[in-house]
Amino acid sequence: MSDETREYAHHLRTAYRTGRIDRREFVKWSAILGLSLPRLNVARAQSESPVPVAGGTIRFTVEPAATIEPHQLNDDAGIGTVHQVCEMLVDTDYEGNLQPRLATSWTPGDGGKTWTVALRQGVKFHNGQPMTADDVVATFKRLVDPNSGSSALATFDFLPGEGVRKVDDFTVAFDLSRAVVDFPAYLNSYQAVILPANWPGDFAKNPIGTGAFKMVEHVPQQRVRYERNPDYWLEGAPYLDGVEAITLSPDNAVTALLGNSVDMTGNPAALPLVRDNPNIKSLTIGTSGHDGVFMRVDQEPFSDKRVRQAMALCMNRPDLIASVWQGLGELGNDNVFAPVFPLYNEIEQRVQDYDRAKALLSEAGHPNGFSATLTTSSDTAPLPTMAAVVQQMLKPVGIDIEINAEPSSIYFNTDWLETPLNITNWGGRATPSQYLSTAYVTGSVWNASHWSNPTFDGLVGQLDAELDFDKRKALAKQIQTIMTDEVPSIIPFFINGVTFVRDNVQGYVPDRIGFRDLRRTFLSPNS
Repeated sequence: MSDETREYAHHLRTAYRTGRIDRREFVKWSAILGLSLPRLNVARAQSESPVPVAGGTIRFTVEPAATIEPHQLNDDAGIGTVHQVCEMLVDTDYEGNLQPRLATSWTPGDGGKTWTVALRQGVKFHNGQPMTADDVVATFKRLVDPNSGSSALATFDFLPGEGVRKVDDFTVAFDLSRAVVDFPAYLNSYQAVILPANWPGDFAKNPIGTGAFKMVEHVPQQRVRYERNPDYWLEGAPYLDGVEAITLSPDNAVTALLGNSVDMTGNPAALPLVRDNPNIKSLTIGTSGHDGVFMRVDQEPFSDKRVRQAMALCMNRPDLIASVWQGLGELGNDNVFAPVFPLYNEIEQRVQDYDRAKALLSEAGHPNGFSATLTTSSDTAPLPTMAAVVQQMLKPVGIDIEINAEPSSIYFNTDWLETPLNITNWGGRATPSQYLSTAYVTGSVWNASHWSNPTFDGLVGQLDAELDFDKRKALAKQIQTIMTDEVPSIIPFFINGVTFVRDNVQGYVPDRIGFRDLRRTFLSPNS
């Protein structure tokens, strides 16, 4: 342990002993700083499971994927397809704490500006090559190369290409352009799966990873088949002989689950249909994922903060959770700090108030409301449903919304960043900074609101570099307050993730990010 790490450890333990942080934050920051890595908490999900049984094939549903190129992933379908084959350096567990995967440890230096990551030895790619530091360096250089088409450029805006370097065959150093004390959480970014240094591209033809399953068939927009990797590094895993991902629309996915044509799906609309079905289990978990209404603050009428506040005041948040996510959610307050984050602060909750919304619109010069087009993805559940509900909630103040629902291949390619008003879904993240720095800081690549606030930018920079827990909590509260007041996006709720599985599916543990890890999943023959 380095002198700097010892100092961090002393600081962390003192904060915990004196009650300045709770156990949840203590465990989280122990993992982030690499001080101690708690074991994966699977007891809750496996306490009633029978002894694992080897064999069988599990079938899960995905919606159509925009791409399966790992460094260009941008939707749940693509992520679910690739992550059976490839692995990241770092995992999160059921409680949201970081866990080692292809990395075994990580050590900060220079106040969080440099990180040294030790790699797991004895790991092989599916083509038989050993995984080494060369592969990790090549993967991250691709992720930050502006000419690669990487969708992770915004995520790793603090990592220059020359900042990734090999120390030895199983150690990699990351030299950041600024201090990021949350950096290990970024290694869990969904595009950051490790590929061979000599990977030729075209993942459908060259699906080479280190994962528990090998891709053996890919039929675009229909199905993907996988077989067990007999050389997988985790002893005894996986239990399954195979996996099949089947492309289905949300409605057809529910029908397939009820008809026993698939074993697993995640469409929340299925909840009323399966709630009392003894053959189906519902596995839920709190997340930071959310569906947000984004308004271009550089275009009228959304350039006036009072208009954005008025729209936020039109939202009946409990009703949105009930109608869009079948009650599977927690209240949001128009900022990205979800209750699952240890840095979350309680501030006054915004509630529906039509009188106040009308007054704000009048002050902004729109006493009779206005008309606008709301764009969203037509085939990303449940965004069309949310768009329809938001449309109805805005009507009483005279805001007349026309819905433009586009295929995800069009919407997520360009339109979600360019349209004046849209609804976009954001998956879970391990830390709020992964939202702040990629979607809200001035000039960030995914800043769909085109929002710019120098005070906010400065606070985010301070949060990223601050190790003192009292100061971090105070900075987080300031950031939350600014976002809620300025409303660059309306975030009415945070999603409680749900996975529906047939009763013979055992050992599956959902995580807060929404990734599907089937390494310890098995099928019980007696169910």
